[in-house]
Amino acid sequence: MTRGYWFGRGLATSAFALLGLGALHCSAEGGGNTVGGGGGAAKSGADSGGGGTSGGGGTILIDGAQPDYDENAFFADDPPPADCSGSGAKPVKPGGTPDCPDDKNLQGCPCTTLGETAPCWPGYRKHRNRGACKDGVATCVAAGEVNKVWGECKGYSGISPPTFAPPDGATGAAACRCFSGGFWNVKNTSPCFYTQGTTVVGAVSTILEGTQARCPTTQEMSFDTNTPPSQPFSPSTLRVDCNGFFKLCFTIKALSAPGAPKGADCSLMQVCTEAYYGMAGQGPNGTDGEQAMPDLPSWITSTPQEKDCAAKFYANGGYGELSVKGTSDECDEVQKSFVTFDYCPFKCNDPANQSLPECVNCTNGGGGPF
Repeated sequence: MTRGYWFGRGLATSAFALLGLGALHCSAEGGGNTVGGGGGAAKSGADSGGGGTSGGGGTILIDGAQPDYDENAFFADDPPPADCSGSGAKPVKPGGTPDCPDDKNLQGCPCTTLGETAPCWPGYRKHRNRGACKDGVATCVAAGEVNKVWGECKGYSGISPPTFAPPDGATGAAACRCFSGGFWNVKNTSPCFYTQGTTVVGAVSTILEGTQARCPTTQEMSFDTNTPPSQPFSPSTLRVDCNGFFKLCFTIKALSAPGAPKGADCSLMQVCTEAYYGMAGQGPNGTDGEQAMPDLPSWITSTPQEKDCAAKFYANGGYGELSVKGTSDECDEVQKSFVTFDYCPFKCNDPANQSLPECVNCTNGGGGPF
């Protein structure tokens, strides 16, 4: 019985550069009305406006007298981000009035101290500080002889008058969504194939020792009892710009014929990991933290279909595919295959062949952005 394992080689299809794999890999192939950011007339016995183009500062009430508005008055036309986290937490109701909510510091609305500055947002709450949408700064200015109001909101980004919404047709960060992308990094992607004479017995997950993968011994696994190695196949890490629950899968596929285009190919094996990611913005300097995911489990071909696919892989070559399905805390959904990479020929396992053109870029592990 002989054995050999293949190494991940490079990108075949991806819209991005394959980060984290190093030079060893080779390339292949709003709606509704905004509670506005304009000024309008600030009514307090003296007319003074902010001079904006949308919405308005509303009425400034003297002596602090104002009705007790419920959440619907603030959120009916301008709700906070959606919540798919399952926490059941209710959004905090702003103070002030629906026209002058104190969470947005709109132009023409009351402030307390001349010259003070505060974050301001003339757009929708659901977009605030999401993706390309960032707060501006407002300064408290005099309005007439006795009143003080917030001046123009300056420096905000991602939206523009008159709608104060992201550009039509924008997606991801440009659409000011919580989720715009992530990066999954898998440490081990090498399968191991066992043959007896010219017959392929089956394939099994390799064992990662440090940065090197090795084939398990016949004492560490068994094709007779369909027992995979006790060690997991691979650790992996995830980095996403929005918290949420994500399931990530690694699939090994075999080409239907030597050099055949990817398409109607059999799947030799798929292993997945899933967990709640909660480190968005928790890395150094506010970057998204890298979170360890549950290990990809060990595996062994056990069905006739899997063993037949292993024989096709051994004869024709194959490739790996990374995919994701997830939902962010703010209900953004992602489901797609995002990276495929080819495997190197078996001969590349021989140190004598590692300088060959088809072997020089071989490496283990893979990852990419989604």
